[in-house]
Amino acid sequence: MHLFKRIVIHFLRFLIKSNFVTSLHLYVFFKTLGIRTRNQNKLKISVINTQDLSGGAANIAYQLSKEIRKELPLKLYVFSKFRVDDWIQKIPEYGSSLFYELLKKHALAKGYIEFTGMHSITLFQHLFFKDSSIVHIHNLHGEFLSPMLFEKLFKHKKVIWTLHDESFNTGHCSCTLGCEKWKTGCGECPDLSIYPSVNFDNTKELLRLKKEILHKLNPIIVSPSYWLAERVRIAYPTISSIKVIRNGVDLSIFKLANKLELRNKFNLKSDAKIVLFVAEFSTKNPFKGGEIIRDLLGDNTLKDITFITVGGVQPTLCQNHLVFPYVESQTELAELYAMCDLMVYPTKADNLPLVVLESMACGTPVIASKIGGIPEIIKNNSLGYLVEDFNTYESFKANIEIHFNLASPAHSEMQKNCSMHIEQFFSKDQMVSNYLELYKEC
Repeated sequence: MHLFKRIVIHFLRFLIKSNFVTSLHLYVFFKTLGIRTRNQNKLKISVINTQDLSGGAANIAYQLSKEIRKELPLKLYVFSKFRVDDWIQKIPEYGSSLFYELLKKHALAKGYIEFTGMHSITLFQHLFFKDSSIVHIHNLHGEFLSPMLFEKLFKHKKVIWTLHDESFNTGHCSCTLGCEKWKTGCGECPDLSIYPSVNFDNTKELLRLKKEILHKLNPIIVSPSYWLAERVRIAYPTISSIKVIRNGVDLSIFKLANKLELRNKFNLKSDAKIVLFVAEFSTKNPFKGGEIIRDLLGDNTLKDITFITVGGVQPTLCQNHLVFPYVESQTELAELYAMCDLMVYPTKADNLPLVVLESMACGTPVIASKIGGIPEIIKNNSLGYLVEDFNTYESFKANIEIHFNLASPAHSEMQKNCSMHIEQFFSKDQMVSNYLELYKEC
């Protein structure tokens, strides 16, 4: 049998070289025979993200890792761990010596932000990480990994970097909010308080160092949107590989459901007009348009509409306001989406937001700012509404009124079209398949 397997392997390698079959065919064939290939033994993936629970980047990093590890050995390394999964590893802190504390204090005073993060040193203690051939980075906010150590940390490893915001292109901020200084190298930053904030304007030097380090690293860049991919090409014309892999949602959870049953479950009237807003920190989130939602809640002409806000603990702002804090259960979140008529998302900065995808998957159209990658999801007036003047609440109010003035058949048609659109272009299965293909290419 051993000789037979060797003959089969050599024959299939010949077929691959002759372009008769692909490496994926070979992988599936070997799995059928129970043969472990040389690549299978070597291919281990280490995924790195700031944390494993809240926010779009954490959600994608966790869900993607959970699916990929069914096929390939994988561990997720995080700065802050909340989930109990044993394949998620918290990166231990690197000591607390007086020298390190003084170094960190001095560096932060000079605006060097994440360059002080020394947790990377402790990653070397993880045997799985040392053996990994691929490192997949998501977000690195939180001053735990210093870019100065990237060259050593990722030596002999292929680096894939999925971008969830604009911090890759800037001197410090995660969203530019219309500022164009990143195109010319930053410096004289108009707003040092934008997350992650700095105390001193060293943004020009920070971006120069970042570009120098990333040029040596030469990672494969993955952007969920064509919008951000184009901005990376402008900022880093020398990066050789930039791919677009769209974020995907779990269609077994986020799907059409019976609105009347769900409204009964949550003690809401069957004929109520219900508008939803979902964001981390809810209406206190300045980047997601929290003040726009507060203005809508304070408008007495919208008293016949029930507003539901999800994502933060806060008092109700009016009689028709229902508050849900952070909802960890995806099933419960999907129910909230599905029982509403409309979601309003007045964001000021975004890439390819999961909340928009999840809402539409549940058949709930979205009124969203025409910004970032959102126009790649929503087709105006057929799959929701795009708002160009997204800094004033009147534009969102006008679209809310337009939607509720539609005839009932038009509502049903839009709900169905939203769900079908997400199923066709933004499923979790498509996302996982695209990343698996990328890993195997590496």
